[in-house]
Amino acid sequence: MRPQGRQAISPVIATVILSGTVLVIGGAIWAYSIGATTVIADSYVEDTLSLVNEIIERFDVEHVQYRYSNHTLRVWIYNYGEVGVTVDVYITAKTTISKEKFSQIILSEQVKRVSFDFSSSALTTGDDVVIKVYSRRQNIAYLSFVVQ
Repeated sequence: MRPQGRQAISPVIATVILSGTVLVIGGAIWAYSIGATTVIADSYVEDTLSLVNEIIERFDVEHVQYRYSNHTLRVWIYNYGEVGVTVDVYITAKTTISKEKFSQIILSEQVKRVSFDFSSSALTTGDDVVIKVYSRRQNIAYLSFVVQ
């Protein structure tokens, strides 16, 4: 027989320990989920804004001219979009000549002239020239030009 004035405290201690464990685990899971959702939300916003800029980015090859006097091919690129664009311009002629100009920055509503020197391998009348303009957002403008 037990004395009537004393009660066991081990169920109380066990309940306190289990409650504390559940609260600590719950707090850790909550902190992890808040951090993960914040990262996902930030990434989503950045990706969406990048896609919007990619959609409103507009540029085109406006004009091409070859000057026989100095063997220079001139390419005019017009940015008619709402955002500035950084482009890389590639020229292929006579299937063996490949020239490039990198990081040409064209602001909105601006025309940029890019010149290529062909003095080492001059182009002749009737040569096909392929002009490819790539933006850093992976938009592309093509133009095929025949030297006249």
